[in-house]
Amino acid sequence: MRESGSSEPQLHRQQRDVVVSASLSDALDYLCRSCRRHYLSAGSIRRNGQPVTQWRAIDRPCPICGSSAARLLGARGGRAHREGKGVETSVVRCGECHGVYQRPMLLPEFNPYSEWSAEGYFRHHDPKQKILQGERLAAFAESVLGQPGRMLELGCGRGEFLRGAANRGWDVRGVEMTEAFAQIAREQHDIEIECVRVEEAGTLSKTYDVVLLAAILEHLYEPAETLKRVREALRPGGLVFIDVPNECSLMSRVGNAYMRLRGTDWAVNLSPTFPPYHVVGFCPSSLQELLGRAGFRPLEFQLHRWKNALPSAKGIFARFERIGFDAVLSLGKLVGMGMGITCWAVRL
Repeated sequence: MRESGSSEPQLHRQQRDVVVSASLSDALDYLCRSCRRHYLSAGSIRRNGQPVTQWRAIDRPCPICGSSAARLLGARGGRAHREGKGVETSVVRCGECHGVYQRPMLLPEFNPYSEWSAEGYFRHHDPKQKILQGERLAAFAESVLGQPGRMLELGCGRGEFLRGAANRGWDVRGVEMTEAFAQIAREQHDIEIECVRVEEAGTLSKTYDVVLLAAILEHLYEPAETLKRVREALRPGGLVFIDVPNECSLMSRVGNAYMRLRGTDWAVNLSPTFPPYHVVGFCPSSLQELLGRAGFRPLEFQLHRWKNALPSAKGIFARFERIGFDAVLSLGKLVGMGMGITCWAVRL
């Protein structure tokens, strides 16, 4: 988050001048080098004047397909957020698979979620509803596999989905890197949890019938490698469930156009790049490509309307924005460009 008195706005006005006159590749290279210097010297969110999370900026190719071809979508976080939340980075769209990612990629020096209590982080989540949803997910898997089996959830949070599956007779385990969240899963839901980063999970060395990746793939810095490990952990014919935002939704397209109309270089993709940090984004085509590369066949693929998450605010302009947001969300669902993607896929 930008501190008072910093020269950051001047820095980014200079960057935009260069972007206009340079080729795309030169502009991205300039932005990445400038952002790297900036983040290495001031790459932290501060609370009461003290750094909470430090970041390391690395220029990486697309984490979905590995291509370096990219188109700049805009800035997100910090200066490029209405409340100044998070750390600013550039957001780009891959020229090959159409995925979206940060460039440079901001890697945290330690767990960026550890500053959160479970109550604060999951304040918009209804535990009872999530348990019921876990039961529904388990029921669908049973309809395909014929009976309950072994289920693993990566990034399981407080464990409500797993509790729902356990209610139907599934043998469940979870991976969650934030101890405050894992503790609730253990104590309230009696679930075995490995408290490590998903990329380091030893639990993936065992065999499962179903693996859940519910609202987690967009948080991972190596989604392709993670899906390969998931495939290795699944028995042949096993299922993976994925729930991610749709970065080709009508909302993202209209939202980016609206940002330009307002005269800003902001992008609405990868919302949020502040807690909880989204670092890679998918559209239907890029997610299906990732699944195919990892050895999966999509079984069920759906696009959904999400709730309006725009903060309530006073004033005519704020009400206009909120009404417009609702209208675009509803239209997006009607034309098959909803904000959320859910997918079941079969391990080949």
